[in-house]
Amino acid sequence: MHKSKILFRFSDVINHPLRNYKRYPEVEGIFDVPYGGEPARGYMDIYFSPAKKKESGYPVLFNVHGGGFVAGGKKYRSGIARHFASKGWCVVNADYSLAPEAVYPAALEDCMLALNEVNALAKKYSLDLTKIVVTGDSAGGYYAAQLVAAIFDDGLQRSLGLTEYKGAKPRALLTFCAPFEPVKCLSGPAFGSVAADIADCLFGKELTPGGRREFEKGEINVTANVNGDWCECFMVEAERDGFCGGQLADMAKALNSAGVPYGYYVASEKRDGHCTHLFPFLAGSGKTLSAVNAFLDRIAGRDGRKDKTNDTSIGKTDKGGL
Repeated sequence: MHKSKILFRFSDVINHPLRNYKRYPEVEGIFDVPYGGEPARGYMDIYFSPAKKKESGYPVLFNVHGGGFVAGGKKYRSGIARHFASKGWCVVNADYSLAPEAVYPAALEDCMLALNEVNALAKKYSLDLTKIVVTGDSAGGYYAAQLVAAIFDDGLQRSLGLTEYKGAKPRALLTFCAPFEPVKCLSGPAFGSVAADIADCLFGKELTPGGRREFEKGEINVTANVNGDWCECFMVEAERDGFCGGQLADMAKALNSAGVPYGYYVASEKRDGHCTHLFPFLAGSGKTLSAVNAFLDRIAGRDGRKDKTNDTSIGKTDKGGL
């Protein structure tokens, strides 16, 4: 078995009770909803709070889990899903194909199929499709961002051979510690040989000459696919992130160049690190989620302010040198 898969599976098991212990009695869940046809390509869990349902329906938070591209699963994000559901969102946690059993862009195809299914289920679950936010952490943040890129770029959909997106365009993108340019992470010194192993799992041998398929940079790096049609973005980065740290600046530059509105938050408390927002007991997690919830409240129209796409002040911080 690949060393990266062992490492991230161990992380899943060890961190699961620490990330998902908090209970939200007002939140209900519907589990293992199939997507992708028959037989099902994958499954989704849906969380919502009946007490928070709006007349127009629930705003939708489509969540893509992290796990180093090789591990993780929807159950490992039940805690953060329940948190956002308690704030009035219908949260959809989707599983996707993991590497190395399925190489890129198989997981991205799964995300596209799952989000198409969410649109199809709008009436059944009373969803407000004008307020879809695509989100994810770490590897899931990458897939979430690249999914948005593909939705707003038919050419990228075609070049990667993805299923056509037939639903409502996302209202916003929300990422946590995302590697917007994964090649930088997977060919750099972070985690040493583990990073190289992840690259081998995710792309086969595409990062070296003579591999399965040579992807163009624009087919891999999110920053190369930002255009003026994009929805607004909110990005969370940790000041001390040994894996994905520093990528927020390049993404912000790409968004600025395309004229896409965005906000960001740099987690800089003592114990903040890669995706530490998932741990409810950390003080820094509360501050991070407070900034994120303020952004989401504006998108959902719950903060008493007019929902303006050019307002990027929510949760923005000057830390990080942007």
